Amino acid sequence: MKNLGIGLVLTFLTLNSFAQGSAATMQSSHESIFTKKQKIDQEGIELYGTNWDMKSVKKLGLGVTIGGATGLLGLNGEVNLDPSEALVVGLGAGPSYGTFGLGWKHNFEGNYLSPYTKLGYSKWFSSASGSGSASDSDVLKRLFSDAELKSNRFDADFIIGGGGIEYNQLEGDLAGVNFFGEVIVMSEIRKFTFIPTGAVGITYYY
Repeated sequence: MKNLGIGLVLTFLTLNSFAQGSAATMQSSHESIFTKKQKIDQEGIELYGTNWDMKSVKKLGLGVTIGGATGLLGLNGEVNLDPSEALVVGLGAGPSYGTFGLGWKHNFEGNYLSPYTKLGYSKWFSSASGSGSASDSDVLKRLFSDAELKSNRFDADFIIGGGGIEYNQLEGDLAGVNFFGEVIVMSEIRKFTFIPTGAVGITYYY
């Protein structure tokens, strides 16, 4: 009888552990991709040791870029495949043109300040509803004549490469906020023209 009682207790504990594990798995599987990820210390404060530590928890980033490969103003998205490597996507626009970009970002480990490098592709194209004011773009003026820009019929394909530095907020309510500045070289594929430019922006990792 004693052995039977012990067996029942062990069976109950095993089933209870399995049920708890299944519930946790179901909860995890139904968790939205947009759910904010956090690492909380013993004092209840969101805290990360390095940028790699933060990006190992916060896999997705969304932000805004001014200048650079996305044009005058762009929206940038980032997927941290691991703490050091990320896939980046950008959509942007300027007077009479739009842009699209896809690239790879390598993050070097650091604390509040950390460097990174980028390599990717960017396409600039005329906007169908444009007013011919694309000649205001320093990048496009290096590639096309005033007549081509005013006719609003142009497109360019760039290979981009460069690097930058970012400030990472690693603790507190604003953990995940990231400010960055970068310098890149845009190489137009067909005209073999090299155009240096730069960008600044903000990304929020969640």
